[in-house]
Amino acid sequence: MKILVTGATGQLGAKVVETLLKTEPASELAVSVRNREKAEGLRARGVEVRHGDFDQPKTLDAAFSGIDQAFHYFYIRG
Repeated sequence: MKILVTGATGQLGAKVVETLLKTEPASELAVSVRNREKAEGLRARGVEVRHGDFDQPKTLDAAFSGIDQAFHYFYIRG
């Protein structure tokens, strides 16, 4: 089963990824991020890093391709 976490470089998403890595192999995790450079540490640990930006909807098909379960985290600035 492939699991995707959006917002994985943010405060909440990063905690979700760390929690998932305690029970799931890194090869079963993917993260969708706007800036791939910020996720290099996750890539080095075996997590698949995908580009996905909700402000650029055309990026989302590839980001979610082959995903069985997704955790979507975002922050609204007010």
